[in-house]
Amino acid sequence: MPQIEVSEDLYRQIETESADGDIDTALWKMVGAYRRANNPEADRT
Repeated sequence: MPQIEVSEDLYRQIETESADGDIDTALWKMVGAYRRANNPEADRT
């Protein structure tokens, strides 16, 4: 599995969002929020 380095601030945000221990779900939610905010046309079908 590839290793990704992130800033301390982002790491803390990921930890906060994954308070239930499910980091994968938290990351997908964060990616989805970023995508909707920066490219809303991508979700239109």
